[in-house]
Amino acid sequence: MRKLFLFGLILTLGIFSCNEDDSKATQDQETLILKAKFSEITEIAESLSCEDSSRWTYTPYGSKACGGPMGYIAYSIDIDTAHFLQLIEEYQQAEAAFNIKWGIISDCSVPQSPRGVDCEDGKAVLVYD
Repeated sequence: MRKLFLFGLILTLGIFSCNEDDSKATQDQETLILKAKFSEITEIAESLSCEDSSRWTYTPYGSKACGGPMGYIAYSIDIDTAHFLQLIEEYQQAEAAFNIKWGIISDCSVPQSPRGVDCEDGKAVLVYD
């Protein structure tokens, strides 16, 4: 009987420890998840060398607590843009939900939209007026 109890306890603990329910995650854990998602986005955005700025564009990313994007990110049109923009959208939704859930506040400033992308030493650089 004791072995059956221990087995049930271990099974129960295993089920709860593997549960990826974000509603039970702490704010710090969710922050790490957001950082990992954004790292994936930047890794894809920086995966190609910038040699011809006409092959690059940009998109807003993230979600400020007051609304609007956190900033802009350059990416090559030669990557899988549909997948990349889907990740951007998922990140925006996750950050918006995070802001609401944790009562995040921001400065409510609106980041300036770039006017284009230049290439400098193989890196894409957003151009502002």
